[in-house]
This record gives sequence, structure tokens and C-alpha cells, in this order.
Amino acid sequence: MNPYRPSRMRVLVVASVVGVLRLAGPEGAAAAASLPNPCTLLKPADVQAFAPNAKIGSGVMTANPPLANACAYTWGPRTSEWGETALNVTVMDASQVWPNGLSAADIKQRVVAEAQIGGPDAAQIPGIGDGAVFTTAPKTHDAKAMAYLVKAKGILLEVSFHGGNPLAQKDKLVALLKAAAAAL
Repeated sequence: MNPYRPSRMRVLVVASVVGVLRLAGPEGAAAAASLPNPCTLLKPADVQAFAPNAKIGSGVMTANPPLANACAYTWGPRTSEWGETALNVTVMDASQVWPNGLSAADIKQRVVAEAQIGGPDAAQIPGIGDGAVFTTAPKTHDAKAMAYLVKAKGILLEVSFHGGNPLAQKDKLVALLKAAAAAL
């Protein structure tokens, strides 16, 4: 199996977001411009926990798609198994992604669904925002921690890791998600 091929769920999520983005038009671009810079939410020293012996520089803003801003930290040699190791921090404007809003019940339902279909080790994360979840995609070497900060900040925050043994990164990802949420 090709390790670079995204999981079916990731394809569905990306397709859903792309559909929303196409409907968003110029308002979506303006929303992304008003979002916090995700590169300011974590410091390279925070990310260093993933690779204590690697040199990790400042995060780099990736292409600004409408409705979201993303920051990438990369390090280490490229491998034939997963490519380059990376940590990404993404902030999305919840009001633009879900223009009709999300109730507490909607958020709970989304978190439960993510935990059920988010890989063999997926779990809800207590104590962050309106709901949070950890998911893995072992075949593509991906793990992510995502929090709905809708009521307080109007943001969906995601911290994702791509590299060897993503499940082993769970505690680090959850800690970085908490740190990034606190920095908003």
C-alpha cells in the first residue's frame, strides 16, 4: 500500500471542506485573514519534544486556503516510509465552515463521531474547549488532536503530526493542543 495515499476518511473530510470553501467565496478569504496566525501559538521549543535531537526552526505559514490558516514545522531526513516528519497547526473560522452555527449537541455529536471513526486509538480529550478528539491514521503515519473552541473563540483548532509511530505522539499532541488553545 502506498504510504502517501490518504485514508478514505481524510479524503471525505477534505472533499467536504473544499465544497464549503467553494461556496464561501471572497468572504472566506477575508475570514482567513482575520484568524490568528497559527505560527504564533507554539514555539519551536514546544515542538522540540517530538525530536529532541533535531533542529526545529520557526513554523512556516502554508498556503492560506479560505477559512483557515496553517503553520508547518518540519524536521529530519525524508524517509521512504512517510516522507518528511511534520507538525501542523491549523485554525479555522467555525462561523464560515458552519454558517448556521453549531450547538453544544452538534459539537458533542461531531466529537463522538470522530472518536468512533478516527482510527484504532481515537479518543475524546476532556477539558479543551467545547469538545476535543485525538485520532490516528496509522497507515499514513498521521495523528491529530482537534478542539472545537466555538463558543469562546469561534475557532476549530487542529494540531497534527505526520511521521513514524504517530500513536506514540498522543500525549505530546494533546499537550500542544492545550498550549495552542491557551495561546488563542
